[in-house]
Amino acid sequence: MKDAQSAAAVDESIAGEDPIARSRRAADRDAVLSSVMNGLTDPFMIPYVLALGGTHVEAGWLSSARNTLLALVQLGSAEAVRRAGSRRRVVLWTAGVQTLLWVPLALAAPLFGAGAVLAVIGLYTIATASAALGGPAWGSLLADYTDPTERGAYFGRRARITAFAAGVASLAAGAALHLSEGRGALGFGLLCAGAGVARALSWRALSRFHDGGTHDEPHLDTSFAGFLRSARRSNFARFSLCMALNSLAAAIAAPFFAVYLLEEGHYSYPVYTAVILAGSVTGMLSAPWWGRLGDRAGNHAVLRWTLTGVSILPALWVVSLHPLWMLGANVLGAFLWGGLNLSATNFVYDAVSAARRHTSIAWFNVLNGIGLGVGAFAGAYLLEAAQALPAKPFAVLFYVSVLLRIAAAIAFGRTVFEVREVRQVGLREVMLDLVGQRLVGVLGFLSVRPEQEQERRRRNGA
Repeated sequence: MKDAQSAAAVDESIAGEDPIARSRRAADRDAVLSSVMNGLTDPFMIPYVLALGGTHVEAGWLSSARNTLLALVQLGSAEAVRRAGSRRRVVLWTAGVQTLLWVPLALAAPLFGAGAVLAVIGLYTIATASAALGGPAWGSLLADYTDPTERGAYFGRRARITAFAAGVASLAAGAALHLSEGRGALGFGLLCAGAGVARALSWRALSRFHDGGTHDEPHLDTSFAGFLRSARRSNFARFSLCMALNSLAAAIAAPFFAVYLLEEGHYSYPVYTAVILAGSVTGMLSAPWWGRLGDRAGNHAVLRWTLTGVSILPALWVVSLHPLWMLGANVLGAFLWGGLNLSATNFVYDAVSAARRHTSIAWFNVLNGIGLGVGAFAGAYLLEAAQALPAKPFAVLFYVSVLLRIAAAIAFGRTVFEVREVRQVGLREVMLDLVGQRLVGVLGFLSVRPEQEQERRRRNGA
């Protein structure tokens, strides 16, 4: 097969190395570098638009347009792999396009003048959508490098690495914006330039991925419409729809969290960065625990608990705008979302066969992208419409998000089921395990290596 031959040619150039071990090392480097790119830019793109003179609606467009296009391009992900003949080739082409687009993003103010706001929205949308086109192929490759029994632990460790890298990058970004205060275009331009360098180094790591090829099985192909029609009989389709509803509910509020802090709370960039960074640190500390819990109790259980937990988060934002309160709320949110996102990813890998994987990941991402895009679009106009109401506009927005998140959590609990045989673990046991693990880790009395943990689980029959 063409993709297998392409991968073999790459492997021959690095003789003597185990391709899977090499690919996992490269994946770890990519994780760090991609997270640096995201940490420098993701929390700061809406502030970038506001600094250029953008409105609330334009800030909503940034999230809405990006996530909508991100969803639509993935409809062609499976076809892109077929045409390119290799998952690895699709990943490299799409990551390369994103790398190049950071250059005009860094120079948006001098290049586009009065049109800089729309230019940033358009370029950032295209850049992230390009990476999204390669996302299912990338996820399919990464799943090939991990054993199902250790997937939760592996992705938990990976999430810790990415959270640390993103946190350090966000801290550096906040410092850069503080030092360039009064010259916003310069500070944000430097962040985009740094993101471009990180993505270029990430591309180099991706070039070392091994692609062992996939078996093209036309009888497994299904259209997006067919995938939606299968929801009555397909647990995975119902799971994808529930997660898309949760994404829509979250996107009604999440893109405006930065606007809320900067405009309503009058946060400085250092204080804003501290609140955001607290979430990154929380994700770094909790990710391995969530991964182990997903392996032991099942990803469905983790999703059920975390979907319920994230439902209340926007209501907490309304209570107080004091930085310490918002920092605490963001810590709780990062903890819950870390478990939700990690377990959702692993549920996808567990629920579908290897032959269906890149197509199934694409359909899952399409639905989530549509949910995020529609949610951000609705949130932008709801925020504008709420200006005429006697209630506080942001409070209206956040409570609508809460109600829809609760609906998604209820739908998930009633329609989606676990796909692996796992031991039933109650919430009380989970909380005791969490407190015990954290205390022991802080005191330094226990350091469990992955092989020791696997042996313990084998003896206990977990």
